[in-house]
This record gives sequence, C-alpha cells and structure tokens, in this order.
Amino acid sequence: MNRACLLLLLFPIVACSNDAAPTSSQKPDGPKLYVSKNCTTCHGPKHEGTFMAPPLTRLSEHWNRTDLASFLKEPNVWKQKSPRLTEHAKHYRSPMPPTFGTDEERRTLAEWLLTLP
Repeated sequence: MNRACLLLLLFPIVACSNDAAPTSSQKPDGPKLYVSKNCTTCHGPKHEGTFMAPPLTRLSEHWNRTDLASFLKEPNVWKQKSPRLTEHAKHYRSPMPPTFGTDEERRTLAEWLLTLP
C-alpha cells in the first residue's frame, strides 16, 4: 500500500517535470508548452480537468500573468499563503508540481492560460 501511495504521489511530479528548453530559434508558444510541460497529464488535453487536477478555465478571474507565472514556478509557496488555493487543493489527488523551464516559458504559458474561456 505504501509503495502504491508513493507512486501515486511521484507520478504527477515526474509527468510534469519536462525541463527541455526551446532552442534559440524557437519562441515559446502557450499551447505547445501546455503539451511539452505535460500539463495534459493532470489537467486534460482540453484543459477540462480530471480527478487529478482542476479545469483551467476562467483563470483570469483570480490571476494576472505575473502571479500565475510565479505560481507555476512555486505552487506550494502560493498554496501556503492562499486560503482559496489550500481549499481548492483538497478536492484533487495530485499536488501541483513546479513547472520546470525558463521564466519566459512560464510567463508565456500563464499568458495563454489566462485567455482560456
């Protein structure tokens, strides 16, 4: 049982741990980053959410680009200081892992996520 729990906890971290940076000729692209950073594993291919993580809709009601990019880098820091995020996390099986990559990639991903209806 403990081994199964450990695997369940480690899977989202490993799945979301794609630290491959774009080459200098590539500019980060929100939808491509969403796939390459393995966000689809927990949030679904159409950002619809799963039992592991919430849907990524209407984020602009609670976030701006700077704060969302910061959250993507250090989700646990944000969860500790936000009662809304702490409560939200109770409803999903997987903790949000840090999004690896550059600050530019996180800003690009955040900007794109904020456009989702």
